Amino acid sequence: MLLVTTNVYVAFAFGVLWGIANGLERIGLNIIWPNYFGRKYIGSINGVGVTMGVLGSAFGPLPFGVGFDIFHSYTPVLLATLLFPLIGLFCALIAKKPEKSQLANG
Repeated sequence: MLLVTTNVYVAFAFGVLWGIANGLERIGLNIIWPNYFGRKYIGSINGVGVTMGVLGSAFGPLPFGVGFDIFHSYTPVLLATLLFPLIGLFCALIAKKPEKSQLANG
C-alpha cells in the first residue's frame, strides 16, 4: 500500500492499517507464546525472539543493498521477500500445539 500512496488519505489509511496490524501482532504474541511454550521459560524464549528480531534488523538491509547493486532496483528483492510471509503462514498452519504434559516437563 505504501508504494501506491498518492494522497494524504491513502497515507492515513496505511498508517491506521499498519498500527492495527502491529497491535494485533503484539497481543497475539503475548497469548500464543505462553500457550505454546508454557510460562516457566517464557522470559528465555522471549529473549531469544527479541535477539532474532534485533539480528534481523541489523542484517536485514544487506539483501536489499546487494539486490540494488545487482538489479539497480529494489523491486526484485521486495517481491522476493513476499515469500517470507507465505512461508510463515504455511508454518503456522502446520504447527501443532504441544500437549500439556510436555509443557509441565520442560
